[in-house]
Amino acid sequence: MNPQRSALAALLKLSDLGVVAVTFVVSLAVATPGTDNWVTILEMRVAVRNVFFMAGYLGFWHLVLQSFGLYRSYRLSPNSREWRDLGAAVLVSTIPVWALGALLRFEFVTPTFLAAFTLLAFWGLASERRLFRILARSMRRHGRNLRNVIVVADGDGAIDTASRLARRSDLGYRILDVIEVDPEQRGDGNGARGSTVVDRIATLLESEPVDEVFVALSLDTAQPLIRAIVSLCEERGTTCRLLASVVDLILARAQVDVVDGRPVITIFSGPHDSLRLLAKRMIDIVVSLVSLIVLVPVFLIVAVAIKLDSAGPVLFVQQRVGLNGRRFWFCKFRTMVEDAEQQQAALELLNEAHGPVFKIRNDPRVTRAGRWIRRLSFDELPQLFNVLRGDMSLVGPRPLPLRDVSRIDIRAHKRRFSVRPGITCLWQINGREPEFDDWIKTDMEYIDNWSLRLDVKILLKTIPSVRSGRGAY
Repeated sequence: MNPQRSALAALLKLSDLGVVAVTFVVSLAVATPGTDNWVTILEMRVAVRNVFFMAGYLGFWHLVLQSFGLYRSYRLSPNSREWRDLGAAVLVSTIPVWALGALLRFEFVTPTFLAAFTLLAFWGLASERRLFRILARSMRRHGRNLRNVIVVADGDGAIDTASRLARRSDLGYRILDVIEVDPEQRGDGNGARGSTVVDRIATLLESEPVDEVFVALSLDTAQPLIRAIVSLCEERGTTCRLLASVVDLILARAQVDVVDGRPVITIFSGPHDSLRLLAKRMIDIVVSLVSLIVLVPVFLIVAVAIKLDSAGPVLFVQQRVGLNGRRFWFCKFRTMVEDAEQQQAALELLNEAHGPVFKIRNDPRVTRAGRWIRRLSFDELPQLFNVLRGDMSLVGPRPLPLRDVSRIDIRAHKRRFSVRPGITCLWQINGREPEFDDWIKTDMEYIDNWSLRLDVKILLKTIPSVRSGRGAY
């Protein structure tokens, strides 16, 4: 998720809670007889019990709205879908007031209050979301919150699809390339690796951050090519939208959206936006923030040790590849000499890792302080800032340097970029052995079986793994 979309989503969530709180108070005024002003209402209701109830109730509202998918992108969906989801969420969210009203002896829980609150909450949230839709569309028209897309279609279909997307500037799609498929290429793809069209798409995915690939090809003549493109997007973890019937899927899942009145089948192989992903992000924020505060003394000790031991900065900052191939500035405590990256070329023959990564057990570039910092995994602590920023997660595939990514020659291995990279992962708790194929296998296992329970399991196993120091070099 890009920063602009993240900011807009956060603002929407806060606005939703504000609307719910205001409509709650307004409903009290409507349903409570014999009150002449708002001050009386507020003075009557401000009590410790009520404050705790309201805080918990707003949290419940947030969870319900999230579980009904009301924070996913509706840019390709009709308004009716959002209103339907919103109506169901409002009805579910009023249940605690009705159920707990008698138990907690809330005098205000009357049929009048419940009816007023339900109607006002729906109206308020619907109006607020309408304003947010207008704001989001305005941002897209002005070149903000855009998604990079590739269009693949027949000659006429390519122009038609691209023009539809371009004409709807409010949808926020930036077309990176339009690939026209000639009639003789429609059957190309039986040997998907050698397909000219597929190779061109693969090159674009390598060179640009691509969020989505639109495919508008005829199934009766272009099925092999469509399968090859879908396979490529599956392996890379890139969202693919088919303006056609869905093909057989192995790893990915599909959902139907609408663009300008036409059905679009969205295929994704990474974890889908859901309440669980929100919970994962909230855990990332809370744990990283608390850890950064608690570990301030450790940060200071490590920083002083690095400065006393060798010349150079305390932090090592490097560009790495994250979600959907986006680059970000990755930081960790410096454990090598200042010009370590310049020396790497001369040490390539000593590489002990099998595959595109670089790893030496007794790396001569590591400083004296760096050896014990690495053994204790203290060098990883500054990545908590990356987690807080949203570039990384606590758990996920390890982020790779540009040098390593450029040497990955198996396309399916790129699917590791369909999720946020993490500080720890299955590979780390399994010993961090320098076998890249095993590393990738554990990454795919994590992506295909991801759950909050798995994240917690990995985090708990990371502690003894760090204490053992196995593979930390």
